[in-house]
Amino acid sequence: MNTKCIIALGNPGQEYKDTRHNVAQRVFSQLERYSVLSWETKHKLYAEICFWIPSGAKKKFMLIKPTVYMNESGKTVNNVCAYFGIGSDEILVIHDELDLAPGKAKIQFGGGTAGHNGVLNICKSLQNQKFKRIRIGIGHPRALGLHQSVSNFVLQRPSEDEGEAIGKVVKFCSNFLGEICQMTAIEANSYFQQGVKEWG
Repeated sequence: MNTKCIIALGNPGQEYKDTRHNVAQRVFSQLERYSVLSWETKHKLYAEICFWIPSGAKKKFMLIKPTVYMNESGKTVNNVCAYFGIGSDEILVIHDELDLAPGKAKIQFGGGTAGHNGVLNICKSLQNQKFKRIRIGIGHPRALGLHQSVSNFVLQRPSEDEGEAIGKVVKFCSNFLGEICQMTAIEANSYFQQGVKEWG
């Protein structure tokens, strides 16, 4: 596919590793169960970077974990794209999604931010919304019957039941990455641009 760069949003630091806001980076952790990923910190790019060759694929893909906080994600994406000469239509961003229940995920090309600060910052930095996305559901505190603010909710770990549901869709998403990386550019672009697809 024409995607060159796959970015999993999240906050840096061990204290955030298992929080709802960092579920996207669990997709990379899942990949590490089957592939050796050698990460290198690029301070000037505000990113951890590694190159991944999926099983059966003929080319390598760049995996990115921002080293800045979620609401500064655009700094990482903009620097990486500028340094490597990557266009917005050549990136795939994986992120958590409040508007989807745990165990659900959607893919799409372009569209709004749904209030996600990381995605909003990327759109501002790139000055467009034309990039591929995988949105992993974490649920909304109101929908889950929790009396807490969204800002606190996303920075906490999911419950055992939520975590199990999220774990299943994380595994599905990691498998999906392997599949789309073997598609031609035309096939992958068509798949994303046909419209929003929901899993789970």
